[in-house]
Amino acid sequence: MAYRTRQSPLSLTLAATAVFIATLFFWLSAFSTPFIKHIHYIHTRENDVRWGNFGWCADGPLTGIGGRECYRHVGYEFGRWIPHEHAVGALILVALTAGFGTFAFFSLLHSASDLRSGACSFFLTLFTTLLATISFLLVVIVFGLAHHRFNQDTLRPHYGAAFVLVIIGWLLYLAAIPLVVIGWFTERRYRNTTTTTHTTTAVRA
Repeated sequence: MAYRTRQSPLSLTLAATAVFIATLFFWLSAFSTPFIKHIHYIHTRENDVRWGNFGWCADGPLTGIGGRECYRHVGYEFGRWIPHEHAVGALILVALTAGFGTFAFFSLLHSASDLRSGACSFFLTLFTTLLATISFLLVVIVFGLAHHRFNQDTLRPHYGAAFVLVIIGWLLYLAAIPLVVIGWFTERRYRNTTTTTHTTTAVRA
């Protein structure tokens, strides 16, 4: 039997909204340069290179032909600035976070009408947040060090939208966890109260 309410708790609605936005941000970061050209983690203005989750794109000075060259691969390295291919390859976790975030979002929508899926929503959101935390740390370490090395070589680097989106998405996932817990317990309390009221009414009748 599905436990339904006339209106889902506000906290569950807010949690679903937060998870939806966070998941969208992680999808955009996962398909940043070279797929979405204007979303990147770092842009080195001196040689006009944009670095993304699964590759990079270079214009003009680096290509030597005045055009654009893009490299697509799960894990890449680029000289001494980004020397560890496996560390960059681990950024596939950004895409995995977005995937599990999608499941968490639909689970939250379902839990608004079926109390029994509340625990599933909580653990999916918790697991997604764990992945988001690891992804956030990887992005900060990999591209933070790259930014430092680019600065040393006066390549004039600056962080791009993907870097910001991962940070905001991670914070939104963190904010969703207490909202899911509050919504779950609010719904349970409502159901317990309703069940007690119906039982008392039936006994009196």
